[in-house]
Amino acid sequence: MANRKKALPENAEGLFYVDSTCINCGVSRHYAPAVFGDTGDFAYVRKQPETDDERMAAERALLSCPTASIGTREKIDLSRARDAFPLEMTDNVYINGFNHRRSFGAHSYFIRADSGNWLIDSPRFLPHLVQRFEAMGGIRHVFLTHSDDVSDAHKYARHFQAERIIHRLEAHAQKDAERILDLKDGEVRRLDEAEIHFTPGHTAGHMVLLWQGRCLFTGDHFAFRPALNRFGAFRDVCWHSWEEQIESVRNMQAFTGVEWVFPGHGKWGRVEPERFPAIVREAVAWMERQ
Repeated sequence: MANRKKALPENAEGLFYVDSTCINCGVSRHYAPAVFGDTGDFAYVRKQPETDDERMAAERALLSCPTASIGTREKIDLSRARDAFPLEMTDNVYINGFNHRRSFGAHSYFIRADSGNWLIDSPRFLPHLVQRFEAMGGIRHVFLTHSDDVSDAHKYARHFQAERIIHRLEAHAQKDAERILDLKDGEVRRLDEAEIHFTPGHTAGHMVLLWQGRCLFTGDHFAFRPALNRFGAFRDVCWHSWEEQIESVRNMQAFTGVEWVFPGHGKWGRVEPERFPAIVREAVAWMERQ
């Protein structure tokens, strides 16, 4: 729970505030960019919500904050924002909210499919999400992009009797995972309407999932970066090889039908039809200059 005594002095006066436990993961700005800003070290309330949409966005950010660093100066009813999660982003693809501190606030997603539902990385294990997932048909697969963002995946897998999918080089984070892949460069694993691609760089065994050719779940490999107004990656948190990550991003030019990019860290982004290969080329050129 956020602590008013630790509220940052940069906060705009009013209902919402951010305290000094913030880890500046970016979640608040992803959900409510009109309300929250960035000091460089912390998120802060740069403007109090003025519309119902801004208020709802701020409440979703509060619920999703992995460190409970967002608070309100009086008690408010958060049930409407809570009940919005999982929040549909495009047809049958949802963002879960309730980000986990153990994954440094990474986003996670849910795919609803006739062949069996998918959890992409993991949010906190909470009764609300469990009940919502049950109502939408449960979970068949838990796809883990890499070891950083597994958080409560084992709890969801156990509850739903789902199979966790992770690369062999990341399996130290889920040693009892039901399906451990050993993909190498250029290899693809197809499962139902998903393609799983090996994308080393951020970590040695990082993978991405391409759903129906149009929705790309990128973990910590690739994201929209609002501060730069461009897609790219994060060299300062590349734990394995920046050169390999550049090549892995370059290979994504083959994903010609991508319409949405859903990352773990960074902002999700919508892509104009047939524009993704050009976006990848521009991102690679920028990454090579870093």
